[in-house]
Amino acid sequence: MRMPFSPPTDYYCRELAQVDEQICTLLAKRKEISNNNPGFPGLDLISAWSQTFGLEEDWLRRIFAVYMLGEERFQPPVEPVGFLKFVPVLKAVTIENMTYSVTHLKQYSNASVVYVEAELNAPDPFVQLRHANFELFISPEYQCRSSHGSGHAKGIQHAFVVTPTLPDDVSGLEFRLDVKPFERPKLQEISLLKTSVTIK
Repeated sequence: MRMPFSPPTDYYCRELAQVDEQICTLLAKRKEISNNNPGFPGLDLISAWSQTFGLEEDWLRRIFAVYMLGEERFQPPVEPVGFLKFVPVLKAVTIENMTYSVTHLKQYSNASVVYVEAELNAPDPFVQLRHANFELFISPEYQCRSSHGSGHAKGIQHAFVVTPTLPDDVSGLEFRLDVKPFERPKLQEISLLKTSVTIK
């Protein structure tokens, strides 16, 4: 189901209709050439285009940032319906002291739900894993959307809705997990002195 949308204004310069149609044509061509994976232009390119065409540089940055998201971000999310089965996967890789694994799938009639875990291999009870954002990529023909997640001191679990439905046998597929740690502001810590205080 699409979210309701109201135009920000009733005004439109009709002389722009042909120009806007050309923009749509170029967007479709851009999507085709890049295989729907355009990336982001270098800031030197954006700066040069800003000067060449007399356009505000920061405005161009924001436009290309939206283009990078892809139109699938604006499509109505697919909600899995018609549960069929559980499929064990049990694929894992260990990098340094982190183990990343795809544990299992839940198959539905219109989508698959992929379950991913990240586990910190550290015996020290005072070591804690910071939360991070996960993005899943399988191949261009599959759309992966983060559904929900949870975690504990040394582990993070994420579920991704994948469309169209994955095959039951995923032994030939690769699951790429992009981990993006949350940025935390650097705060100055001040330790309290050991003292006794009387408040009257």
